[in-house]
Amino acid sequence: MLQIAELHPIVVHFPIVFFLSLAFFDTLALLRGNAVSGRTVAGSVSVSLAVLAGIFAVITFLAGDLAYDAATAAGVKDSLLETHEALGTWTAIFVSIWAIFRTFNWWRGAEIEGGRKVALVMVEIVGALAIITTAYFGGQLVYKFGVNVNHATGIGQMAEFGAGNRKISD
Repeated sequence: MLQIAELHPIVVHFPIVFFLSLAFFDTLALLRGNAVSGRTVAGSVSVSLAVLAGIFAVITFLAGDLAYDAATAAGVKDSLLETHEALGTWTAIFVSIWAIFRTFNWWRGAEIEGGRKVALVMVEIVGALAIITTAYFGGQLVYKFGVNVNHATGIGQMAEFGAGNRKISD
């Protein structure tokens, strides 16, 4: 049965992929001299990625709040979770506001050109770095501290997965 704390790791990858794709797409468009805004095909793809990132950022934030509660209920200290929680909150707020900004400009048919287009891409690159940083601290919670993770019961179970009697170091 799916535990409530398992929702966050299920949905967290969506805003990461959508926003990193947005930053990559717009950077490539900038370098090639293509539009990143307006009612062009590229502008529509770009705003779609921004909207999807924004929607999933909110869902991920809400699921993260549930995972936070599950972790503290299991005895994890708040101080261990605070960095990831704060970064996740601010990143979700940023991505959501960015999605609204991009949608509003698309709806108006506004074309962002020149220095403003460079600034737009730079903001997205900074946003991508914030997402990567947030993900790093989330990964530390899982892989270093085992927060909200069920651990395997023993090495003997590896035979079920084809490991046979090999040593772990093989």
